[in-house]
Amino acid sequence: MKKIGTMDLILILVGSFLLIFTTVMVVLHVLTGSTPDTLITCVFAALGGECGVMGWIKTTKERHKERQWELEDREHEEKKEAEE
Repeated sequence: MKKIGTMDLILILVGSFLLIFTTVMVVLHVLTGSTPDTLITCVFAALGGECGVMGWIKTTKERHKERQWELEDREHEEKKEAEE
């Protein structure tokens, strides 16, 4: 069984929060006829920013990992050439 990573957990929480938040805002609009536009904008901006930062972190980690593999491959090739 694969362990749930921190980023996966954060994405699950963000998705769940947005679903609940959106549902509450729709109910609020039905009951009162208006919604707190500034609050909605701030919530979506904050969570969008969080997801953007997590995407940047993930991309940076993947690039670093690929670079390590590339360097390891070069070392193996150089060893093979030296043995020949």
